[in-house]
Amino acid sequence: MGLWRKRRNGPRPNLPKRPAASAPRSVGRGRLRRRRIGSMLLWALAAGLCGWGLFAAYREAKPLVADWFEVREVTVSGISHVTRQEVLERLAVPPHATVLSVDPEALATRLRAHPWVKASTVVRRFPHTLAVAITERRPTAILRSPLTTLLLDEEASVLSVLPNQEESRLPVLVGLDPNRLVQGDASARQAAQAGIKLAGLLREAFEDQAVVDVSRPDQVVAYVQRFRFQFGPVSFEEQWRRYRQVEPALRASIGRAGQETTGACAARGSSAGGCPEVDLRYHAKVIVRERG
Repeated sequence: MGLWRKRRNGPRPNLPKRPAASAPRSVGRGRLRRRRIGSMLLWALAAGLCGWGLFAAYREAKPLVADWFEVREVTVSGISHVTRQEVLERLAVPPHATVLSVDPEALATRLRAHPWVKASTVVRRFPHTLAVAITERRPTAILRSPLTTLLLDEEASVLSVLPNQEESRLPVLVGLDPNRLVQGDASARQAAQAGIKLAGLLREAFEDQAVVDVSRPDQVVAYVQRFRFQFGPVSFEEQWRRYRQVEPALRASIGRAGQETTGACAARGSSAGGCPEVDLRYHAKVIVRERG
């Protein structure tokens, strides 16, 4: 009996022993978790108090900031055709706006919607000024039609409508529907740009006003100083280079035989008498025809 009792009271070799440190480790982990939660709550409380304090400070200081940085002056540079009043109306800066509250890029975008404005910038000048710099479009040509007369820049953008009786020494484009250009038709814009480019080449040799007919983009016709020029679809520069090479001899041979003005030659077209015709449509050739 004594031996049996001794065996029952002792540890049984066939059962695993429980780790003695398991209970204290669980207690330590719980304490660490509670500490972390407490720290997070304290930080959240501190952040909330700081945010509330900043908001209260901003609410109290807002009237002072508005007074310190209120827009009181707008300077404008680079304008000639555009008026200062038009600039201010396009900006539409709200009353009591500050240099901090306005968006300079949005204001510049409003200005670029003006037909005469090619580029614009708006810069803050602390404490009370907005500085506006404008690059205007440059009048380069006139588009004339029975319907209306338009003033164009070098990119064939429409700047304004001109009275028919207004005189100008700018090159004149004909043969193009102005409504197509106003409506943004791509082919009409390309034809106008080609005419403007050709007028720039003609200005190298002639001081008189040129009239460029762009009704057929593949066969552009130009009238200037009694001459009628025909251009083909290839590069204007290459065709004009050919003419410039023979220009001295051509002028000497023609002399003062033709007395028609540029406008008269353009009005009468290919049948214009007294208007020497220079045909540059054929490769490596300059063909001169004397029209009687």
